[in-house]
Amino acid sequence: MKAALTGGTGFVGATLIDLLLREGWDVAALARDPARLPHADKVHVVKGPLEDEAALTAIAQDADVFFHLAGLTHARSRNDYERVNVAGAEAAARAAAGAGAKLVHASSMSARQPGVSPYAKSKSDSESAVAKAGDAWVALRLPAIYGPRDMVTLPFFKLVKSGFALAPKTEPAARASILYVEDAANALLAAAQVPAGAVYEVGDERAEGWAWTEIGAALGEVLGKRPRPIAVPRGAIAAYHGAVRTVEGALGRAPSVREGQINEFFHPDWVARENLLSDATGWRPRTPLKEGFAKTACWYQERGLL
Repeated sequence: MKAALTGGTGFVGATLIDLLLREGWDVAALARDPARLPHADKVHVVKGPLEDEAALTAIAQDADVFFHLAGLTHARSRNDYERVNVAGAEAAARAAAGAGAKLVHASSMSARQPGVSPYAKSKSDSESAVAKAGDAWVALRLPAIYGPRDMVTLPFFKLVKSGFALAPKTEPAARASILYVEDAANALLAAAQVPAGAVYEVGDERAEGWAWTEIGAALGEVLGKRPRPIAVPRGAIAAYHGAVRTVEGALGRAPSVREGQINEFFHPDWVARENLLSDATGWRPRTPLKEGFAKTACWYQERGLL
């Protein structure tokens, strides 16, 4: 089997490359910076940005499955989300369709609520975009993902290690599905076998998901801490996000807080439950939360990050 792949330099994409190579797949990957691509010596690398349709066509050639993971989670403008997350997904879908490959598109649970943020809207629109480009496609709404190589979750680990666990102050308590990165990679691979033309949500080990206080307590147990749970009101987070965005904008830095992220944080329900991938396949998450946290903490510690 041959796989084409975008987003291979991201932590989910890198883990998927690991999995595909272990399973004996031939892999062709698009990379703007091939030096950042794992296993570059074992992968056919095509250098180029997501906007390069010739490069997308090149990696799609003879592919059985085209895994599209590239996208922006934080953008300077709404136009950037449209250009990369929507137009990029449509271009990848066209390349897959032209090669006769099945497209597995990595979407986000946030697509279920496109009104909460420009990012969420772009992921919802990306699902519509791939559907326009051909019939042989599947979109996976992935939940929050953590694991080795992920730098976004590191501040949460550091905070819990310092003895605190923040949670949005909501009534009822906000809940979410949360998935270890290797389980996410296996879900993407399993999606290659499901009927095309559908959007599937990807859950975790618990049908009811997790409250933020439960997530903090589980991580604290792994780190040998009893973090103090702190329910943070929306106004405090809004003020912090606003200050960060103002400073980063003034300094010309890439945004670390996306527009509308506070709406995502305070949304009460990011639990996977609609058209679950686990109902359509034999895929099940294999890594319990505390085990995944332990593996992730070990990776951070080995690199002096935690």
